Parts: sequence; structure tokens; C-alpha cells
Amino acid sequence: MRKRLYAAALAMSLSMLLTSGCGDKKEAGGSVDGTETASTGTFDFDAGKYVTLGEYKGLTVQYPVPTVPDDGVEMEIEYLLNNNTEYKEISDRAIQNGDYVNIDFTGTINGEEFDGGSNEGYAFTLGEGEFLEEFEKNLIGKKAKENVTFRITYPEDYDEELGGKEAEFSVTVNSVSEVIVPEYNDAFIAEVTDYASIKEFEEATMEELMLNAQEESESNAGSDALQKAVEQASIDGYPQALYDACYNSTIEEYQEYAEMFDMDLSEFMGDEDEMEAEVLNWVNEILVSQAIAEKEGFTVTDENFNDDAEELALDYGYDSLEEFTEDYGETYVRLNLIKERAIDFLYEHADLQEVSGEEYYGEDEDLEGALDTEILFEEDME
Repeated sequence: MRKRLYAAALAMSLSMLLTSGCGDKKEAGGSVDGTETASTGTFDFDAGKYVTLGEYKGLTVQYPVPTVPDDGVEMEIEYLLNNNTEYKEISDRAIQNGDYVNIDFTGTINGEEFDGGSNEGYAFTLGEGEFLEEFEKNLIGKKAKENVTFRITYPEDYDEELGGKEAEFSVTVNSVSEVIVPEYNDAFIAEVTDYASIKEFEEATMEELMLNAQEESESNAGSDALQKAVEQASIDGYPQALYDACYNSTIEEYQEYAEMFDMDLSEFMGDEDEMEAEVLNWVNEILVSQAIAEKEGFTVTDENFNDDAEELALDYGYDSLEEFTEDYGETYVRLNLIKERAIDFLYEHADLQEVSGEEYYGEDEDLEGALDTEILFEEDME
């Protein structure tokens, strides 16, 4: 099930494709139409040319009951405090646990540097477990501009490459800052928020978190209904530019994540057939959304475009519709609005089966290993 993962990337690809033409066609079965009016800056197509709708009203889908995590409000408080934390650089005392330090370090094993064991200008808060405890202990008591050399032994169960090995580190302390966290009280809340007290802030935060959870549940149920509508439909072909946009956007998104996890694109992508199927499903979602819009009569018009698009622009973090359409293009905005309306329509006409969040989302995967891209660290900063 797609959770709108590639929306922003699709926007840019559509913009480029609609002004410069299509890329190479990827064979995916069915007929392909390359006659879209790209030269006019539009992406008009008759969905009925490609789609024969099946059942799309009254589809049975799961609706995860909206819930807020037990620590939801506490996490928002922590976020607010972190955003207002100050860092006061110091030079008149030694490093203490809890200080924010900036270091250069080089690690070697048997005289040879190893992958992930060196960095420059790395900043972190001492004592938060970002480095091995043995590593951090060797910085306690040092001062800014000092250099220290020490050895540590990686735990036996650390990983296959470094477990049980001894490494030597040369560390230069570039700077040390005291972390000044504001006191969480009514005065602080009144200063940095629109609320007068902790009570008001926490109540409003809980309401907002619940509203977000409800919107997420509705969106997921609607997206699932759209996926079922795609499965019920008969689809023959696609507009070539639309397919190319989705394909190129997926590659761009994979590339971004591959770089995040320090992996090669081919390694991160895995099975190319699975990626092709994912791209084609994305194309089909747009085609079916357009077909439903044409049949139900909620195609975006000039009259309702501005109001709806302005709301979408705000969702994307833009201050104005003009900035939003300048970056993404009106074509993308219209396509996205149609898909959003189709999802809303299908949700409103679905047979919703309430389930718990645990049943719907399943067990969260343990991502610690995937995120541990720097071998030296116990946790990844990203």
C-alpha cells in the first residue's frame, strides 16, 4: 500500500517531462500512448481510454482506530525544549557528561584506518549513547583544543567486522559547549507558544495529535480503498509521460535513500521487477483516480482549483499557492488534487471495518541495524 511516499519527487519529474518530453519507454505490458499535449504544459488524457472501472463503491477496507501513543505529548514537549535549547561555548573548564562537543577523530586497527572510524567536525552531546561508552569516557576531563589518543575494545557482539577487536583513536576536541535546556513551566510555554500555561498547551497538543491520528487513519483507509479499486478495474496501457514520470521519480527516491544509508543504488533497489510493479501500480492509481473523477464529476475545475490547491500548498509547507505551483507546476497540483478527491470519495463510500492500530500496522520493524550506518556509533544521527 502506498502512503504517498513519492509525491514530492513525482512533482519535479512531471515538471521536467512535460516541458522536455518523455524518456525511454519501460516495457510493462498493455498499450502506451505518447500523444499527451506536453508542448502546451498540460497533461490531459481521457482515463476512459485506458481504464474500465469495476466496483469502487462500498469496498470493504480496514480502518485503524485512531490512537495517540502514551508518550505522544511527552515527545512534543521534548521537541519544544530541544528547539529552544541554547549552546554556550566554554573554554574555562573540562568536558563533563552532558556537554555538546565538536571533535575530529581517526580510528585505526593494526595501524590501518577502517570504514566508519574517522570523521571531522562531528558534533554530539556526550552521554547520550551516540558513541560507545568506552569511547566517550576518554573525553571526560579534556578541554577544547586538546588532543587525546586512547584504545578501546569493541564488544564481542558488536558486529562481525569489529566485534572483539581493539582500535586506537586519535581525537581532537574542537569546541565544548554547555547545553542550556529551558525550564518547562508556564512562563516558558507563554513565551514560545500561543498558550498561556502548561495545561492549555498539553490539552491542545493532545487534541492536535488525535486529529492527526484520525486524518492518518482516514487517509490510510481511503488509500487502501483506492488500491482495491485498482485491483477491480481493467486497465489497458497508460500515457507514456505519466509512466516515465513515476519511473524516474522512483529512481530519484531510491537514490536519496541509498545515499542516506550509504549504499549503492543497485544494492538498495533490490529486485528490479518489484520496482517495476510498484511504478506501474502508482501509474494505475492515478489512472483509476482520474477515471473515478470523470465518472463522479469531481474533476478539478478552474473555479475550485485555487481554494483546494491553497490547502494542498499549506500541507506541503508553502506560504502561498504561487510558490507551490512555481516549484511543482499546475499540472502536478491538479493530478494530486484529483487523486486526493478520489481517495476521499472512496473513503466516504467504503465499508469500514474497525481494527486496532497493532492489527493494521503490525509490529514495528527493528530499524536499529539499518540505521547504524556509521560503524563506530551505537546509534545513527540521521
